[in-house]
Order: sequence, then C-alpha cells, then structure tokens
Amino acid sequence: MVTGPPVAANLLEAWEHSRERLDAALELLAGRFVILGQASEGDFFQTDAAALLSAFYSATHQVISSHQNLVAETVGGLDLTELRGPLAGLGTRFVGVRMLTANTELNLRDFSVARIGPRPTDEAEPREVATEVLDLMRRQYRFLRRPGGGPLVSLTAGLDSRITLAAMREMVPETLFFTYEKRYNLADGSDCDMATATELSDHLGLDHKGYTILAADIPRRLKALLRRNTELSHGRAVAASYLRELPADRLHVRSNLYEVARGFYRKKERPQVGPALFAQLISKNADVAPAVVEAFEEMSAVTGILDVPGYDPLDLFYWEFRMGSWFHKVLLESDIAHDTHILFNARVILRLMLSVSARDRVQATVFDHIVDLAWPAVYDLPINGRRRRLPFAAEAHPVSGSQFPL
Repeated sequence: MVTGPPVAANLLEAWEHSRERLDAALELLAGRFVILGQASEGDFFQTDAAALLSAFYSATHQVISSHQNLVAETVGGLDLTELRGPLAGLGTRFVGVRMLTANTELNLRDFSVARIGPRPTDEAEPREVATEVLDLMRRQYRFLRRPGGGPLVSLTAGLDSRITLAAMREMVPETLFFTYEKRYNLADGSDCDMATATELSDHLGLDHKGYTILAADIPRRLKALLRRNTELSHGRAVAASYLRELPADRLHVRSNLYEVARGFYRKKERPQVGPALFAQLISKNADVAPAVVEAFEEMSAVTGILDVPGYDPLDLFYWEFRMGSWFHKVLLESDIAHDTHILFNARVILRLMLSVSARDRVQATVFDHIVDLAWPAVYDLPINGRRRRLPFAAEAHPVSGSQFPL
C-alpha cells in the first residue's frame, strides 16, 4: 500500500503491463482516490474501495464531477427530483444525475457502468483473516505521518475505534487521540464517549485531548461553505471544532467502514433480498413509495448487486449503497480541516473481512482476533458499556502504565 508520488508510478507500471495487473494493484491501494485510465474500449473512471472520494455523472450530458451540484451547474437547467427523504438507488437531488458506487466503473465513451468487484473469495477462518488484515493495516503506518506530526485518531466508547487503536499500537507514541462531547446534544452518547476515552487513555498511557462543543451554531461564512460542499448537515459544528481544536497539517484517521464486515442487515431474519427490501431498509415508513422501489430496481440492474458470486447482497448493499451514499458527505464536511484516512478503505481488506462465515461476521469474530493479536489490553475497558471477551477466553492482560511497546 503506497501513497504520494509512488502511487502514480506503481499504477502506471501495472497498467503498461496489463489491465489485470492494474486491477491487482488497485486491490491493494488504500485511501480515498479516483482513477481515470485510457483504453481502446473507452476511457474508464472509478473511485476507491468505498467510494469515499465521491463521483457523480450525467450520462445524457456526459459530465462527471466530485459533487452532484457541480454536475447540475455545469449542465444547467436540471430539475430537482420529486423524491423526498433518503435518496434512493443511484439517484441524487437532480434528475438524470447518478452516483457512481463502489465496485463499479464508468466507461467514458458511452457512460455505461460495469461491475469490477469485489473479487471472488473462498471462505476463511477468522484467525487467518485477522492475521492478514492486521498486517495490511500495519503496512499503512509510514504513510500516516504529515509535516505537522503523526495521525489524529478519534476515540469513542465503541468497538470500531478500539480496533483502530489496537491496530495502531506501534504508532501510539506519535499519535494524538481525541474525543469531543456535544454539550448541546448529549443524547447522541458523546458524554459516554468522553468518559470511556478518558479512562482508556489513562489506562493505556495515550496522548489524548478531550474537548466540548457548546453549541451547534457555526460562523455564517463557514456554514455557507459547508452548505456549498454538501447538502447533508451531519456534523457541521463538529467539522468546525476540528479547525478550532485540533492541530493542522496532520492526517485524521477515522474508524468507519468496519460495519461493512459485521453483517449489519443480517442481525435478524429478512424476506427475499431484492429492490423491495432495499427500499424498505432505507425507509422509516411501513409504506414505501413505488418510485423508491423503482430506483433500487434501476440500481440493481445497473450495478448487478444481486448477482455477485460468493457475496451476500445485503453486505454489498451496506458497503456500496449505505456507506457510499452518505459517508462521503460527512467527509466533505471535515475536509475543511484535515485529510481523512480509513485503514479499512482498501478492496483487499473489505474482501477478506467478508470471507468469513455469516455467523462470524455478525458476531464480529475477526475484530476480536485482531485485538487478541495486536493489543489485548484495549478490551480491558467495556465497549459501549459491555465487556467483550477475546476469542480464546484469554487470560486478563493487566496494564501498568503505558503498554504500547511490543
């Protein structure tokens, strides 16, 4: 896994050899990126493993952009969609503007979409997967530093940030961990995050900064900029706090995408998987508008999400639609402060994580093995108020002061 100038050289060398070699190189590439390549059958365009560097296009006008509103402004005269609430399928706020999802590729000759992943995989044992994934996460270490210092890592009471913490054990001495408490909205659990993160930092000897966001209001000019970046208001006060509270010129390492590998939609029985179920999963109402089902019928036909051998369509739905349709908008908010990196945002890692049994995905068994291999002490404190056991009921790992050296 590489970053910076070596990326282009590595990909160019692979592309000059064959398209298959390029695909293999992209399988290992972590981070947010887009790829534009030339081919005799038409230039092609694709995004990173989870489409966190977003792409939108109009096939009618043959325009592609990082923001749906930029497509609309470039084309001009596009109507707003009549759908209200969560966006459905590949749709956006503008008629005729579509989202390019993860694991698909846009042919720029005719603006057709083709599925390019995930690659086939055989079922594997959790310990085997954890060992390989942990190695892939550690191989990203040397690319997480910036001129301003080591990475910034958000720390909460949840499981995902605990996995990131364990995987980054060797980088703890140069990492600043941080947690915010939203005083204006304690119902979201940020007070629990603060209490747990503070105790965990004391327990493990982490360099940790906690701070309070007093109000949701942000400066008018900044609000206008964020509204221009994305229509979703997910955490604008949080994004503003990054500018105010955290050191600049450092990389923000987030702990998202992990739920892709935890059978999010398989925690209870589901009816037949298809566009109607997809529509129901994003709807808060019992009655789903026919137009929403039609949007997911289009998405299923265009992306082939229901016909990927060896993968549960509900896992792919969470990966490609749920994460792909909203999380890039969260990042567009925080981009004003720092670049963001997610250790799991690599096709090879997500593929490996989905290679274990459905039971092991739902129970997050691989995550427990990662902790057991990397830093068992991070489980010494409860996760969201509950104790979590290591996979082999390992003995307690007492901690005395800082325990990050191996």
